[in-house]
Amino acid sequence: MTLLPLPTVPWQITGNHWLALPCIHPADASIHAIGMLHRAARSAIEYAGAADFLSASGPALARPSLEINGVRHELSDVPIAWERALGWIPTFTCTIGDLVLRGTIFAPYGRDADVSGAVYALSIENRSSADVSLDVTLAGTLGHRQLRVRTPRRFDDAEVVGIGASGAVLLEGSSPPGLASVAIIADAEASTEVDGTRYAIRRSLSIGAKSREQLAFYLAVGPERDGAEATATVLRRRGWRDLLSATRDAI
Repeated sequence: MTLLPLPTVPWQITGNHWLALPCIHPADASIHAIGMLHRAARSAIEYAGAADFLSASGPALARPSLEINGVRHELSDVPIAWERALGWIPTFTCTIGDLVLRGTIFAPYGRDADVSGAVYALSIENRSSADVSLDVTLAGTLGHRQLRVRTPRRFDDAEVVGIGASGAVLLEGSSPPGLASVAIIADAEASTEVDGTRYAIRRSLSIGAKSREQLAFYLAVGPERDGAEATATVLRRRGWRDLLSATRDAI
């Protein structure tokens, strides 16, 4: 038996039959890597923000941030309290000024919810007596892709980030045919920017005084970009609330 060293970061983890989210950072709720099973490759395929993703020293694959009335806030600026719903679904709570942010990260599972993807859902409560204008951004970098059975082997083509017909961000390799692609899309109208291997998806909303709004981002994987984008739109069409309810019932 070979004993592996403990990770230097106490990662939050979750996943389903297709997709693993093994590197959710407890300090800022960012996702540094995802892994997916690939039958044809007889291995796992991993996408990450940087090659040294296990140490979290490089950029994240997906990191949330907020811009409140024009002022940018990172989740790393405030303490985050984590819980695990049903022992498997990471949830977190933090407070930024008069806003209470609650997040849920899960991979859908169960009857009518078995989809090769994941959901990053946010609920934002405004406890102030004034309306708040808010931009919620999920941004990241595709800096590394690799195959893994036991030891990792990096892909030798370049990482590519683009925008699909639906507005989804598409992460893939430059050499077709690729083995896997990733699509990330917001639950409603959003602005999307791509700069090299970096991307940002921005949702704008207004939260009334003493009220709450909810939103979500969907991440899907497929054997190629069209399949990944189609799966992301399926997740969006089904809605994160129904997907979470089915997942909780199944667990």
